[in-house]
Amino acid sequence: MLPTADSSFRAAELEALLNAAVDGIIVTDVAGTILRFSQAAERMLGYPSDEVIGHSVDMIMNERDARAHQNYMDHYLDTGQRKIIGIGREVVARRKDGSTFPVALSIGEARFGDERHFVGLIRDLTAQQAAEEQAIVHREQLNHVGRLTTMGEMAAAMAHELNQPLAAIANYTGACLRLLGREDSSIDEVSKALSAIDKQAHRAAEVIQRIRDFARGRSAQRAPVEVRSMISEILPLAAIDAKANHTDLRIRIEKDLPSLWADRVEIQQVVLNLLRNGVDAMSEVPESNRRLDLRIWEEDQEHVHIAITDRGHGVSEQAAEQLFTPFFTTKKTGMGMGLAISRSIIKSHGGSLEFRNNPVCGATFDLLLPTRTEAAEPD
Repeated sequence: MLPTADSSFRAAELEALLNAAVDGIIVTDVAGTILRFSQAAERMLGYPSDEVIGHSVDMIMNERDARAHQNYMDHYLDTGQRKIIGIGREVVARRKDGSTFPVALSIGEARFGDERHFVGLIRDLTAQQAAEEQAIVHREQLNHVGRLTTMGEMAAAMAHELNQPLAAIANYTGACLRLLGREDSSIDEVSKALSAIDKQAHRAAEVIQRIRDFARGRSAQRAPVEVRSMISEILPLAAIDAKANHTDLRIRIEKDLPSLWADRVEIQQVVLNLLRNGVDAMSEVPESNRRLDLRIWEEDQEHVHIAITDRGHGVSEQAAEQLFTPFFTTKKTGMGMGLAISRSIIKSHGGSLEFRNNPVCGATFDLLLPTRTEAAEPD
């Protein structure tokens, strides 16, 4: 049958559509043989269409994705179950020069009588991924600033805590010198003084190490996290700050909590920042009424709940509207970044950070984190 004017016009329309598309368009048959290759695909992959038409689509994919793609297609043709048809997916494409780059691939099916063709749309994700990586770097820099800010706010308490063992070391050292200058001094007396010096030196070193570990710059590292041990690592720092501000810090952690899939130090940063804020919120409260509660329990099968409750004056209506806004602060010397950074961290973990005023006095900050013990596997 000779082609009609109508069919010729439709073919021209199809050709124009293929070549006008910004995304690359590739048409294959059920065997994965390339039938059509748009101009955008030529630009993106570096192949002229006559070099790819008639060849397997594997030539523009890396080996791992090519194997997975063929498995998905075989499964669909055998069972009719869709795993990639009509569903977007990120894969790695391979250019003519052998270089690879990330693309978003979506596949649709077209039927012409008994013939089945598959239309693939590919979008270059190189710029998008570069922007996402830059955003991650920026967030990590902000997180580092947040940790340094928290430690800066706690500096007076840290200095006081370090002064105690250092003063004790000086006193015991002086005692050793005096003992050694006496003719009737015994080795036992000197040994006791030296043991005391050793104990106080270790105490000071532990405080310094905790500060160093918490404040150092680092990249995000998600892994299974045991909640009790994670919190236990920062409690000494929180206790130092609470003690220096005459605050009764009370901890209640439910037993047998599920693990979190999280960045350990980032969650510690959020909890320590909220505890620090709770201490600050009670600076004008009589010392006898200063109590800060940290409670952790399993909210449901999918979430762990961390609540930090102070007995301050609560959050005013005016402050409530901007509490998590960058650079807004109710502190005289605050940067206004702590809560904004904290909420950003928790959102990146798939959780939530909210606050509520307590019925009698003070406020509670509720931190909800999802319980995932391993990274999500792709479909």
